[in-house]
Amino acid sequence: MVTPVVVINGLGAPRVAALAYGLALRSRGFRVFTAPQRLLGYGDIRLASELVAGEVERVRRHTGSDKVHLVGMSLGGLIGLYYLKCAGGASSVERFVSVGGPLNGSALARVLDLVPSRVAHAMAQTSPAHALMREVRDAATPEGVRMFSVGTRGDFITPRASWDAAGCEPIETPHGVFPLGHWMLFTHPGNHDMVARCLTVV
Repeated sequence: MVTPVVVINGLGAPRVAALAYGLALRSRGFRVFTAPQRLLGYGDIRLASELVAGEVERVRRHTGSDKVHLVGMSLGGLIGLYYLKCAGGASSVERFVSVGGPLNGSALARVLDLVPSRVAHAMAQTSPAHALMREVRDAATPEGVRMFSVGTRGDFITPRASWDAAGCEPIETPHGVFPLGHWMLFTHPGNHDMVARCLTVV
């Protein structure tokens, strides 16, 4: 049985973006599902991880698979990492691939540290000093899950210091040109191939 893939969307992107990304993986032989989102990803990351947990369990029941693969796009990478390290998701996941995810937090979010805005909540939570990021850093690396983090030098939104995280195998792809590198991670066929290899490499 081919392990099903659950795609977690990024910040500010409608679910159709994850559906389009899923089509690229389907064309490479994967069975793909997309996690639901709320507020276009701008809500609490902890609540977003609960939505991922619900989708993972639904996919497991639907497919009869014991485990799934997770692919997180941009902020979806951090949501997936939180689910694995802090919300008990490791027992249900075989492989995890973060694509341009701010796994170590985002320096860009520091300006939002003192902004009491629910709309910008997820962005503020990615500040390296935020309690959520400390929670992720302090949590043990989950056992039994092979984890990858894919990034590119052309990504100014999520530079290597942000995406190259402990416990994840770092994959730097050449398919990313400044200043469009972040978005090319999700649209360039070469990067789709890279993620497919992460999901299948022995």
